[in-house]
Amino acid sequence: MDRITDLIKKSPFVPIQKHMQVSLSCADELLNFLKAATNTKWKEAQIYRKKIVDLEHEADKLKAEARSLVPKSIFLSVPREDVLELVKVADEIPNIVKNISGLMIGRKMEIPSIMIPNFMKFANESAEICKIASNATNQIDELFQFAFGGNAVDEIQKLLTDLDVMEDRCDETEIILRSELFEIEKDHPPINVMFLYSVINKIGELADTAEQVGHRISLIASR
Repeated sequence: MDRITDLIKKSPFVPIQKHMQVSLSCADELLNFLKAATNTKWKEAQIYRKKIVDLEHEADKLKAEARSLVPKSIFLSVPREDVLELVKVADEIPNIVKNISGLMIGRKMEIPSIMIPNFMKFANESAEICKIASNATNQIDELFQFAFGGNAVDEIQKLLTDLDVMEDRCDETEIILRSELFEIEKDHPPINVMFLYSVINKIGELADTAEQVGHRISLIASR
């Protein structure tokens, strides 16, 4: 068992797990940012934006570390392409969060008051999907002890079910949010409406990307 633990420590999955923790922190800071932004507290929002940028830089370092370990690991029993694709998809999460915060703070975007409740609900659901994906990533250690009696594959399948349920819920909220914007878009400058749709798209993209991370881990587990 000590040898297994040692192999795991030398595998790329440790920095991938750390990367997902950073990505989850990014998603949490995005919620703080959006709360400040929807209340037009731009100085406060700028503080959260700075935290997001710093976290994204930290994620880049962990991505590089994970990639550097892939060709060296004798531990891998799955195609290295699967691992590299997992790293690539996971790294989109902090990038998307940074893009959302950058787009909003650059224009000091104001969310119409009628949209704020569902806008924040949508963002919270996307962040919850990131949390579930992070939990799935944390099961990787157990995956490689599965042959010795672990149940990580079953646990990951349960997490994937939760992921799909939350993704469906998030999609429904996005539809409602778009309908709300459609109803009032004629009352707002077209350029503002265009950027609002862009932000909604990116929050949806955040949820989709986190879901892809979970399914990538499921693919690795099934090898």
